[in-house]
Amino acid sequence: MKQVSSKINMNRVSKTLNNVQSNILTWGNPFGDNGQEVVICITGNPGVSDFYIDFGSELYRNLRLPVCVLGHAGHEGNSHNKSTISKNDLALFNLEGQLQHKLDFIENHVNQTSKIHLVGHSIGAWIIIELLQKNEKLMERVLSVNLLFPTLQRMAESRNGIFVNNVFRKFDWFILFLCKLLYVLPTFVFRFIVYLYLLVTSMPSCYSDTIMQLVDHNVIEKVFLMAFDEMDTVTTLNRDGLNKVKHMTNVIYGHQDNWAPLEYMEDIKKYQPHIQMTETHNIDHAFVLKSSECVANMVANFIKAKSIKKS
Repeated sequence: MKQVSSKINMNRVSKTLNNVQSNILTWGNPFGDNGQEVVICITGNPGVSDFYIDFGSELYRNLRLPVCVLGHAGHEGNSHNKSTISKNDLALFNLEGQLQHKLDFIENHVNQTSKIHLVGHSIGAWIIIELLQKNEKLMERVLSVNLLFPTLQRMAESRNGIFVNNVFRKFDWFILFLCKLLYVLPTFVFRFIVYLYLLVTSMPSCYSDTIMQLVDHNVIEKVFLMAFDEMDTVTTLNRDGLNKVKHMTNVIYGHQDNWAPLEYMEDIKKYQPHIQMTETHNIDHAFVLKSSECVANMVANFIKAKSIKKS
């Protein structure tokens, strides 16, 4: 699959959301007050927005609507994230804190006259359903909902969820130690280790700097905090939330997804048979690494169909 490499028209914006300094990628001007339509993408976990540059670029190229990519609080390196988590900080970085983080952005930074197309990847899909169920005023502004490889239920029972609980949760202290050790190494050694990782996983080399930032132990501990909360919290399908958005929702899922297996998608079909659902083949759960263009085109087609101003 051809990758979209251009960063033309992309900007990095820094905002304080729910008391956490946060980085947002934007294309166009999503903060205008002209009643425009805005696409807001909420990432998966880890919530590092740079992984979504190709995806956001392709959405903007296809739609010519303002696009935002919003990661998760604490998942990207900045001055606020240098300190380790204290008991007072936990509420900022767990799932509830991430919900408030996204709500702050939409309610207080995207103009109230704007109509919104929401795109959620993995746990970002769960966050969208939760937000829309609990916020009627937000629901009135939304034109479409795209749930990409969504983790909406029984996360701890999925193949990857079992691995997270049995390995990452038990040995998180050791993984954090290894992350600290990486930053003690000479930079060229650190880069070589990352290069080998990218080679083994067949990931594009352009993600080298992003991976180096992600494995900062201050970031990884917040990624783990959110992930472990996901295992405990994302259990049953939010049927009330899905029912609320069924008329505007597009679900894209994978034939083989160790986070959102086919049986989970069948649960959605049984409960809401009228939701648009598309099964993909040969696209990984972490689609942004290798299949951004393909998935962005599917999302863009649905957004065009739901847009007030038909293209």
